[in-house]
Amino acid sequence: MLSLITRRVIATIPVLFLVSVAVFGLMRLLPGDVTDLILSDAQANVSEEQVAELRRQYGIDQPVYIQYAKWVGRLATGDLGVSFRNKQDVGQIILPRLWPTLQIGLMAILLATAVGVPLGALSASFPNSLWDKLGSLITFVGASTPYFLAGGVLIYVVSLQFNLLPPSGYVSPLVDFQESLRRSIMPAVTISLSLAAIILRQSRASFSDVLQLPYIRTAYAKGLSKSTVVLKHALKNALLPVVTILGLQLGLVFSGAVVTETVFAVPGIGRLLVDSILGRDYPVVQALVMIIAVAVTFSTLLVDIVYGALDPRSSRS
Repeated sequence: MLSLITRRVIATIPVLFLVSVAVFGLMRLLPGDVTDLILSDAQANVSEEQVAELRRQYGIDQPVYIQYAKWVGRLATGDLGVSFRNKQDVGQIILPRLWPTLQIGLMAILLATAVGVPLGALSASFPNSLWDKLGSLITFVGASTPYFLAGGVLIYVVSLQFNLLPPSGYVSPLVDFQESLRRSIMPAVTISLSLAAIILRQSRASFSDVLQLPYIRTAYAKGLSKSTVVLKHALKNALLPVVTILGLQLGLVFSGAVVTETVFAVPGIGRLLVDSILGRDYPVVQALVMIIAVAVTFSTLLVDIVYGALDPRSSRS
């Protein structure tokens, strides 16, 4: 297991390098830069010398490869840089925005898993039943509904029509735990819809395959009930592909946060990423993308560990 983890950690290094090159280069390919936005906001005539000085202050007058080398050097020491927009340390900007995204993302994963795995097992155990039809409906709705539409419908129905939950905003659980849950439920449900569809579809396929194996038929021949066979004999093997797909969908949670946090006015890293891209705040965008990349690669590593615990044979490969 230790050698497996070591290999996986080493394999993440070139991935993170390519991500850093991609995000750094793509930000520079966008039309204009932060000086253009500052000058447009100032609405004043500025000489070319003043523009050049402004570009020098932000360090964007140097060749791109030099800018990249300096950024990577600072990143290696844990320095995320200084925001172009408000001159604050990037780490101090991002840190308070992490918790809302983590809270809503964790709630979304738990909701999607709580719905997808049991319903997938029921759909596979009782084909063409009401459970199977319900699972197909959830899969269709979750896979075809965009985040902004799902969020808008929830706000209209739950908040405006029935006044059950607040339509927007965020409260820390350290301030008011109950209010924090109330304001996080709808964003979490919005993100969990597409994730639940993926987990449910994978769970049904996985359980369907496992329930056809010879040892399952042997368990039925011994007179065991269907619930006993599914929970004690099929569950562990059927969860292997589900665990894999669940770990790989962490990127879906972050991409969902970008839209969902904007719809529900949640001050998380998804909304911060959108604002920073529009404001050409290179240091914040680059730091956020790298944090997301590290989180996704870490989740992949965690999947390998869990997979090895469920199936010890995989840790030997």
